Amino acid sequence: MKKKHKIMHRVLRALELPQDLDPHLIAIRWIGGEDLLIEQHRGILRYDSETVRFLCEQGIVAVSGSGLTLDRLTETRALIRGDIRSVCFEDKSSCGIF
Repeated sequence: MKKKHKIMHRVLRALELPQDLDPHLIAIRWIGGEDLLIEQHRGILRYDSETVRFLCEQGIVAVSGSGLTLDRLTETRALIRGDIRSVCFEDKSSCGIF
């Protein structure tokens, strides 16, 4: 799996294409402080009104705030709405679940 990912990364770089075309990389778009779009997640590890934690190939993305809700949830995409205060990333080596 990692070999395919490295090949994809090299092809995108060689063709000078945007890295967001790589289906293995998580994409995070914070829109106006109240909306956060996460693409290419692998599942939700925790969800309540103050914290949402997503599993991704590179580690864990943790979103903190208040009044958080999940909107437009699909298998790989989620739109989080609410008063978003922080977005933190834990890589594979530090989160201990891989």
